[in-house]
Amino acid sequence: MYFRLFEFWRLIAALLIMLYHFSFNGPPGTGWLLDWLERLRPLLDMFFIISGFLIVLHYGDKVTDLRSYRLYMVRRFARLYPLHIITFLLFLAVGIGYHLGILRPFGGAERYDMGQIVPNLLLVQGWGFSHELTFNFVSWSLSAEWFSYLLLPLILFANRLAGAKGLVALLLLWIALLEILLALHIMPGKHWVEADTWGAYRAFADFIAGALIAVLASRSRLTLTSRWPAWLTMLASCTLMQLQVNYYYSLVVLAIAVFLAAVAERNDQNSPVYPRLLRPFAAVSFGIYLWHPVVEIVMFGLVWKRLVAPLGIVDFYAFLPIPMIATMIVAVLSYRWFEKPIGDWFLRRLGLKHPASSAAASPLI
Repeated sequence: MYFRLFEFWRLIAALLIMLYHFSFNGPPGTGWLLDWLERLRPLLDMFFIISGFLIVLHYGDKVTDLRSYRLYMVRRFARLYPLHIITFLLFLAVGIGYHLGILRPFGGAERYDMGQIVPNLLLVQGWGFSHELTFNFVSWSLSAEWFSYLLLPLILFANRLAGAKGLVALLLLWIALLEILLALHIMPGKHWVEADTWGAYRAFADFIAGALIAVLASRSRLTLTSRWPAWLTMLASCTLMQLQVNYYYSLVVLAIAVFLAAVAERNDQNSPVYPRLLRPFAAVSFGIYLWHPVVEIVMFGLVWKRLVAPLGIVDFYAFLPIPMIATMIVAVLSYRWFEKPIGDWFLRRLGLKHPASSAAASPLI
């Protein structure tokens, strides 16, 4: 079953996050844009909610014992790690150049802390072991995804024990734990929704919410086929974010939007949801998110600041679409020519994938 609206929403969220980070390179007048985009940061939680939804939907009935759990984790590793390692190694090369005095890229010594190589390689940099985001700073989200993948049995146990009620209980307990960590000043920040170096624990709350939505949507008798209720509810969530109300309100409304979208997609698999030409980019939204800091170093650190801006002939906003489009193209090429071939090769080496089936997997999961 395809959830095309989820693809499109994740693409929009990835583009907004990319726009936010790229806008830091703009002139002083871009402050209003940064403030507007800053208030939409909880949209990142949508990535994790949708991931939790899809993982439970596709693996909930398959992970039943230790052997099936290992198989599931191997498949997730094959999907996740190639994207992480290629972006990390590029940042590591930049970091080496920085420490040798050859390069002066974005960030300082904290960004290229060589003591953080091992946590990044092990994908634990978002588990509270690091005080700063290092190398490819957005990769904390991959670390958070990995943490949530590992804890899938906890979600499945709660669901098999008490169904939706068990997942609600688990979600409330987990949120209570997050609030305690904040109250004791163990987790940094004002709210767990803002966590990044501790983002694994934030993401798992979203994963549980996604699992709960998957269970509720599969049991729902709603005959809804229109996507407009989901769109309007998502717009309401973004409005609450802009009004800076309590994060919980905007997240609850966001979760309702995901539920409505899931039901509509389940009931109607044929109606077009977004322009077909965007499909290759929507399918690699997480790749866009991971690749954009790499493109930023080249397109802004070199092309814009050293070549284009000094000439004064191109406005920043006119230049901005170029690195954004470049990032989208790089993400598609990376998936097709590196991530998927490497992942498939790894699975074939373990006897888990046959050559004929290597084109069957969806980039979404």
